[in-house]
Amino acid sequence: MQDRVCYYSKDDLFAGHYLEMAEKRIQEVAKGDVPTDLEGIIELWHIKRMMDDECRFSEWTDEYYNTLKQSTNEYSSIIAKFFNGLDPQMLKIEFEQMEWTYKKTFWQIIDAYKLYKLIEPEALREILTANINNLREVLECQGIVEKFRSVIREILLSNVNSAHIILDKYVAKRDIYRDVEIYLPSNLTIEDKEQILINYLQGDNPNVNYVRLITQIKDDKNNIKISPKTRLLANRLEKKLNEELLNDPRTVTTHWAVEVQFVDKEEAKPVGFKINEKGIPTYIYSIPYIRECDNTRRVVNCISLFGWLNKHFLVNLINKRSEVDTIESSLIDKGRDSYPSYMKFDHKNRFSLYQLYAYEEVLKKNGSSIENELKQFYECHLKEEYDYPGLPINLPNVDDSALNKCRVLCPELDAVVHQYSAFVEENEIDKDLISLSKPLKVEEGKSLLANKYYEIAEGNNEIQNVLWGILGSGNSILSHVAPFKDKNYHSLIELLENETNVLYSNYAEFQKHHLDFLIQQEIIGVNSDGCIYIVNQSTIKVLRSLWEYGVCSYWHYNDEERQVLDEMLAKGWLVKDDHLLSKPERDYFSYYLDNSKFTNGMAYRNHYMHGSTPPVEDENKHSVAYIIFLKLLTILLLKIEDDLWLAKRAFAIHAINEIEDKKNPSNKQRNIN
Repeated sequence: MQDRVCYYSKDDLFAGHYLEMAEKRIQEVAKGDVPTDLEGIIELWHIKRMMDDECRFSEWTDEYYNTLKQSTNEYSSIIAKFFNGLDPQMLKIEFEQMEWTYKKTFWQIIDAYKLYKLIEPEALREILTANINNLREVLECQGIVEKFRSVIREILLSNVNSAHIILDKYVAKRDIYRDVEIYLPSNLTIEDKEQILINYLQGDNPNVNYVRLITQIKDDKNNIKISPKTRLLANRLEKKLNEELLNDPRTVTTHWAVEVQFVDKEEAKPVGFKINEKGIPTYIYSIPYIRECDNTRRVVNCISLFGWLNKHFLVNLINKRSEVDTIESSLIDKGRDSYPSYMKFDHKNRFSLYQLYAYEEVLKKNGSSIENELKQFYECHLKEEYDYPGLPINLPNVDDSALNKCRVLCPELDAVVHQYSAFVEENEIDKDLISLSKPLKVEEGKSLLANKYYEIAEGNNEIQNVLWGILGSGNSILSHVAPFKDKNYHSLIELLENETNVLYSNYAEFQKHHLDFLIQQEIIGVNSDGCIYIVNQSTIKVLRSLWEYGVCSYWHYNDEERQVLDEMLAKGWLVKDDHLLSKPERDYFSYYLDNSKFTNGMAYRNHYMHGSTPPVEDENKHSVAYIIFLKLLTILLLKIEDDLWLAKRAFAIHAINEIEDKKNPSNKQRNIN
């Protein structure tokens, strides 16, 4: 609908375009040109919402904006009067003739003014039965849903695709930019909802993505719950549909391959990379280098050689939104209670297992093992370097089966973190006190630092808009500007880091709205030549970490960067966290160890500590699980060392600042955290 204003939000990329149109319409109506048709009246609704939402151009003065806004004050009465004059018997015809972009607004206006008398039950039934999208739009209007709950319940139960609505409401992952609340009639029971899902599973054409969402349902006695029989039906159907999809000749499959080589050549670099003759990426590691490494370096190799953690000791193996392809995320449905294990996540974690398996073989041939290296690192290195009094780690025997190895090592993950948390609280590790304390999961472990991490505040749209605006490839429209359009930059930051003459004036009005937001937040600026520039590189460094990892490890940053973090904290963009692991890292461990948080979790803790172990003969599954346990233990020990090192650094920074304060009393007001 190019000739009508259609306002969604200030964040809509076309808000500037519609704002230009709204300005013109307001002036026309003020001169007496009041619309007399339904779509013209609905347009007034959009214009008023735009003004009420303070959507405006930066060049508008407050006086001009207030004049425009005041002109829309009478729109509510105009809209109400027009709708009150509609003929209920003509509602279906009026609705069908309406431009599709305004149909949703039509229901919103009826709901807002409680004009339920306009709706005849049979007319509503015909409209909602004709198109499930009509049903979805009505379900966003709580008043209409409850007023006509009997009709709507019947439609939901009779339409097999109502399962999509149920799953979108309770299971599918929400999007803060596009998500809307769906209301279901109060007379739709939990049993009704399960029956809708069963009807879908037994229907003629179930979609594998929605079937997968049914397998990921997390039971909630107040909203949705399915029986084990229904869950089994969904599990089996998902497997069947996947097999059919893979065997379909129309299906295009892709293959992923990577090669790991450990070479015993003196001239080999510690780590190298090449594409082999088959076109396969190949990572090459030097055995002589590993042979010369002491215990500490052999453990730290998981960072320096394998890249499991970055230089701030944040885990690289977590799912990162920056690594999720837009097409993949739209094609593959992930439940809101499932871990977002997308393709890149799967690839890098498979690769980490290949690295560790091969590394273990190299260490064995050189008289050691990863288990021995980890044990010495924890019991000796941390004691010598930080005076950390860790208790001995219980490791399995070399000749144990993979199953028994898992049963021995799995509890050690929680035990190690329990010890560290005891050290944080008591400054000592008393095994008798630990034995009397309640069990502690890895995810609950605490840090020595009250402000170990600064994390993105949940529900804060400002920081999300900043991140998407400057770094998000999904907002690449800000990098699409003359004369650089052909260079296909993926983000605004990539454009600004590669070009020095990006003119603000070259952007369209609808793009300037987003640029103005970033300018207001002092992320970018416009110089005297009209060129856009990055205001503060320290801010960009912080934003990169927040974008990629969801957190910043506070004490790894310098004074200027920590000041940036403190300013973001004061704005409400960030919150402090005092755990050993960051929130994304806790989610990563939770994904592997249990399914209490994520419905697609591997649940290894349940399998090897709580009696639901896979069959003994499934040796391969146990072997993979054991390598994963070794990987997780390695990460935990490195995170503990990082925490101990940061505590020393934070103490040193405080000591230096106190000395400076004594020398310069004017500095005493400085916020040190």
